[in-house]
Amino acid sequence: MVKRWKPIALLLATFLLAVSLKNDFLYFLLGFELMVDLALFCQVNWLAGKVTARVQLPQPLVLRGENFQIRAELANDSRLPVPQLMLRLAVRAYPEREELLLKGKLMLDGRERGSLCFQLDSTHCGCQEIRPNQLVVTDFLGVFQRRCRVDSREKSLLFILPEVLRSKQPLPETQGLFPEGEEDNGTQGTEAMDVSEIRSYREGDSLKQVHWKLTARLNELMVREMTDPTEKLTWLYLKLQESPQGPRVRSDPDAWDHFVETVASVSAALLNLEKRHMVVWMDGRDSTVVRHSVSDETSLQEMLCSLLRTDTIPQGVRSPALKEILSDETKASCIEIDLQGNLVRGEMP
Repeated sequence: MVKRWKPIALLLATFLLAVSLKNDFLYFLLGFELMVDLALFCQVNWLAGKVTARVQLPQPLVLRGENFQIRAELANDSRLPVPQLMLRLAVRAYPEREELLLKGKLMLDGRERGSLCFQLDSTHCGCQEIRPNQLVVTDFLGVFQRRCRVDSREKSLLFILPEVLRSKQPLPETQGLFPEGEEDNGTQGTEAMDVSEIRSYREGDSLKQVHWKLTARLNELMVREMTDPTEKLTWLYLKLQESPQGPRVRSDPDAWDHFVETVASVSAALLNLEKRHMVVWMDGRDSTVVRHSVSDETSLQEMLCSLLRTDTIPQGVRSPALKEILSDETKASCIEIDLQGNLVRGEMP
């Protein structure tokens, strides 16, 4: 879009003076202004089609409280210099979709590339969508401006994860979550088992699990890796039901941070106990059940990224119980976490 009021006002003033005074110099000045405006208009339209912008995140995952920057790469593919480029980035937070606009200016010579850096706040956990919103090029005299074409589909997602994922962050006490003598999830037996894979023998494997036929064929000791279909699993159920009495947790950054930190702390503590676990919740946006298997730090981060893009269940919509989500045959140990960060331990028969 071109801002035409400045050159039009100048041309109109020159024209009125030339007509009223009937001065040849003013007529010459009027023609000169028309030629300059036409040249600037052609220049800014030419440059608008030769300038591109692309957003780059140094890393898609950052921990809460860390400093980070958004880098926008700008390129001028024409031989003419660009006197001024103004880039505006749109930052939207899930799920409220509140938009924050960041602005920056830059000059580029012909065939030159440059970058703009924007500082973004990481005070609260969340997911932020970052995309170029507007790119404007200005001519040499600042008379005309033209918006460049911006591909709104080129967006980047930034996830701000809880502080508990720092390597030296203390984890909560989880002794009370499991009764004394409970078997570990990785315990294996010999009855009612299925073969999950056949692998090379490792020290400590039982000779009862040796696959003798494959061993003779490969001339290497091979064993069956067994899994128990009735093995007791650990489930972490996130109850995202908003309370009718209190304020909405998802719109309160401090309350949402407390909930996400609690989930991350419990999940990390379970990993320290070598308990592979399933995290499950219902997304309030489309009422779908989301499941994530957490067995290491990478899967823990993936689970948290999915949770940060989830909305809570509004008041008046019923949250399903874990019994309705799990199958009847599943034997599970359950830890339930509500939006206030309260933990409740239960058993699924």
